[in-house]
Amino acid sequence: MCSRIAQSNRWSKAQPFLFAKPKKEPISRYNITLTDKADIILKPGIDYTVEDATFWLINEGSKSFKDAMQYSTFNAKSETIFELKSFKSKILTQRCIIPVDAFYESTGASGAKQPYAIRLKDGLPFGMAGVFSKWLNQDIGSEIFTFAIITTEANELVAKYHEKRRMPIILPPESYEHWLDEKLSHKDDIALFFQTYPAEKMEVYPVSKQVISTKNRIYDENCLKEVYIEENSPELF
Repeated sequence: MCSRIAQSNRWSKAQPFLFAKPKKEPISRYNITLTDKADIILKPGIDYTVEDATFWLINEGSKSFKDAMQYSTFNAKSETIFELKSFKSKILTQRCIIPVDAFYESTGASGAKQPYAIRLKDGLPFGMAGVFSKWLNQDIGSEIFTFAIITTEANELVAKYHEKRRMPIILPPESYEHWLDEKLSHKDDIALFFQTYPAEKMEVYPVSKQVISTKNRIYDENCLKEVYIEENSPELF
């Protein structure tokens, strides 16, 4: 599933995202993974807001962060999102957009995996569909935002790099504001957004293994730098 993303602050200056006005300059984070923070765009009322949110949806009833970690709620399958307890209310009223430069997938044997960056061919930031929650963290005595990325069946390009043939739902820029509109509340209308993004509009390239390293992981813009590997074609599953 989608568990690692790159999010530079370029998105806040890109034309499709100008409707969202961050209260402060967004932070560039090139190696965001589970339980890390990322910017999400939502519309809880009249105005759009940008929130610093934890990449792991925590439902409001969870008593602790440890309790929430028992359930894998960082991704939500579009095929089951209207049925599963963790997501079915969120998809109707608590949708968000996660602006990113790319997402990462890795292939190969355990201990020798090669990571790849997957992005749009034009290199521009794009928006992923997501759902969010606002959870009371009793340990710190305040509410925090958390989110999950919605996934669907992968296109033929991304499928080569994902064992379960999944990918995030990438929203067309012209639909960003509609996706966040509170008037969009019917299951059939929401499901129209669950489309697989065309392979011909995307590209994949290898990046440093330090992106996924447990000992010397990198976090800066070098995460998105293409590296040379002898075999550019990963093993097909």
